[in-house]
Order: sequence, then C-alpha cells, then structure tokens
Amino acid sequence: MNIGNVIRKYRKEAGLTQEEMANRLGVTTPAVNKWENGNSKPDIELLAPIARLLHISLDTLLSFREDLTPAEIGEIVKQMDRMFEVEEFDTVYEWALKKVKEYPGCNLLIWQIAVILDARRMLENCVEPEKYDKQINAWYEIALKDENEEIRHRAADSLFGFYLRKKEYAKAESYLQYFSDYDPMKKIHQGSLYKDQGKTEEAYKIFESVLFSEYQTLNFSFSFILNLAIEENDMESARILSEKMSAMAGIFDMGKYNECSAMLEVMCAEKNVEGTYRIVEQLLQNVDRLGDFQKSMLFRHMKFKETDSSYYQEIKERLIEEFRESEEFGYMNEHEGWKALMQ
Repeated sequence: MNIGNVIRKYRKEAGLTQEEMANRLGVTTPAVNKWENGNSKPDIELLAPIARLLHISLDTLLSFREDLTPAEIGEIVKQMDRMFEVEEFDTVYEWALKKVKEYPGCNLLIWQIAVILDARRMLENCVEPEKYDKQINAWYEIALKDENEEIRHRAADSLFGFYLRKKEYAKAESYLQYFSDYDPMKKIHQGSLYKDQGKTEEAYKIFESVLFSEYQTLNFSFSFILNLAIEENDMESARILSEKMSAMAGIFDMGKYNECSAMLEVMCAEKNVEGTYRIVEQLLQNVDRLGDFQKSMLFRHMKFKETDSSYYQEIKERLIEEFRESEEFGYMNEHEGWKALMQ
C-alpha cells in the first residue's frame, strides 16, 4: 500500500474530509487529493504531523511493514498471475519491482515474486530472458538471509538450479550449505552435480544411498502407522499396510525376511495361530537373507561391510529365544509345529 492509499484509508477512519485534513495541516485541499491519488507526495516536514493527525506511526504511514500476512501475499501472487494473462512480461516485471520496493522487508514475498518471474520468463514470450538474471538472483540472495529456514532453503534451491543450468558447478555447490545434512535433497543435488560433471561413479553412489536411506525412513513410517491401526483395532487397514510394507521390501530388494516380517504384527494382534506359525517359520528360514540387498543392482555401487554366516546364526538363535520367552506369543504354546520350531 503506497503512502497515498495509507492517507486515504486512515483519513476516512479518522472521520476527516480532505478539506478538514488540509485545513489542519495548513495545505490546500487539492494537495491532499493529489497525495491520495498518487500524483504527488507530501513534503518530508509534513510526515510527522500527518501521522499524528491520523493516529498512526511513521512506519505505517510510509508502509514500512516487515511482513505481509499469508493471505496478503496470496492476493499479490494472484494479481501477478492475472496480469500475465493480459500484459507483456516486462510490464509485470516493472510492477513487481515496485511491489518489492513497497515491502522491502517481506522476504517471503520477494522469494515468491522471484520464483514466479523466473518461471514465467521461460514460459511466456519473453525477449532476452537472461537480462533478468541479475535482479531475480539478487532477490533470491535477499531471501537467503531470512530467519525462516524454509525461505532460506527454497531460495538456495532456486539458486542451485540456476547455476547448475549454467554449468557453473562450483557456484551451484556453494548453495548446498543451506541444506541440512539430513535433507535427502542435499544428496540429490550433489548427485546431480556429479552427473552433470561426468562423475558417473560418484553419482551412482549418492543416488543409491538416497534410495537405501529413504527405504529405511518409509519402513519406519509404515511401522508406526501399522501399530496405530492395530491399537485402534482397525485390522483391515493393518492388513493393507502390512501388504504394502511387504511389496515395498520387494521393490527395494530387501530380501524375503523383510517381505514377511510386517504381517507378523497383524497375526499376533489377531492371535492367529496358523498365520503366526507360517510367518515365523518363513522368518527363521530366511534370516540368512537379511543381507540380500547387498547383492541388489539397486545398490551395486555402494560399499557394505561383509557379514559372515555366524552373524545370521546368532540372529536366528536370538529370535527363537524371543519367540519362546515372550508372553506376547503365549497363545502359540499348544501348537505342535510351534513347539518343534522353538527347539
């Protein structure tokens, strides 16, 4: 909101006409009218008297607002989209420059304006899209200094993409510092850098490590959702979730053991004797396939620690002991096959 609009808004709220305001400030009524229509601005020595008269601060009068609300930013974005339907790119760009000057402290708005212009210059019939590089990237750099981690992250992502397209790899890599080491996108971007630079082996390794890590994350998430469904006695959902976990283990080549293990939670919750027996039998038969993923083509460029057969035998013995001693499986004690299995 420019100063003219601010004056009009708060003058009306104060119940003053343009003439009354002019008389109190010692100026003419046409002068106030020109301020409100944006045809001129009040002299600097009048700013404090105007603010006092309208019962507002100088910051409010001059529109020095650090932030806009999400709704206000959304309206500005919608206005930009509407303008692109009827105006040339350069016209919208000039309007955006003025909007940023109006709200120089709102980094979220600045970032969103930069993103919209960045994308639109490629989609619209924009002459010399490169001539806007400097300003758009300058806006991204402003957003990089924001206190909000998400805004910094998004700005860094945009700058990384820009310099990657330009094949300025060192510059692109410098923006990865704004990503957490635990953010998979940091690894994906690093892999993209390796790929574009012809470092194929490094690219394979990093992308495969993302796949491996994301499987672990997805599997944990599914496990928690599965347990929630069981706690709520929603066994239909629990079965569906366990089936999806089994399919996911198959897709990621995690071995027969992991494909079977999820359904055990469901069988145990239902106290399904035959179902529990079949699954536990399969688990014990496939303990030595826990490391099958190491042989998968999905992870063939990764290095894994070699595991000898004694390790899997120890796991098997530990599992048998847990199944045998756990009260949770007490409902299995009379099953003859279970008794044999536990020996």
